[in-house]
Amino acid sequence: MEIIAFKSNMQQSVGDFFEKCFSAVGIPYSPMDRHADIADVEQHYMRNGCFWCLVDNEVLIGTVAVRIIDIDNKVVELKRMFILPEYQGKGYGRLLLGYAIDYAREQQYNKICLDTRKQFSAAQHLYRSSGFQETDKYNDNEHAELYYELVL
Repeated sequence: MEIIAFKSNMQQSVGDFFEKCFSAVGIPYSPMDRHADIADVEQHYMRNGCFWCLVDNEVLIGTVAVRIIDIDNKVVELKRMFILPEYQGKGYGRLLLGYAIDYAREQQYNKICLDTRKQFSAAQHLYRSSGFQETDKYNDNEHAELYYELVL
């Protein structure tokens, strides 16, 4: 099991991974619009943050990313934290979240924000137990229902 930074040769497996994850929760995967960031990870994450993959025996089982949303105030947004359904409940989400938080601290960011949906109750519990507090809406994501932040 290892966490590795995204490389361009991983793009196809990342797309396949998200198709499985979204299908499992009843969300249609739409790489041409709503999920365009996933279709081009290099452009959307690696130039203004980072995107990591959790790999087990060469199988992509989880992802997490951070990207800068306010360079002046040193604020990043947590994005695309997902674990394949068959690997959930084993601590991998906490592992990835901790990795992203450690990275943000090392880069001396001041705050991490994130948005999520009410249906992801396990993720909400993870965020709260990791110190995130519910906050006001900070973006224009029409699919988000809840917003959290962690002051670093």
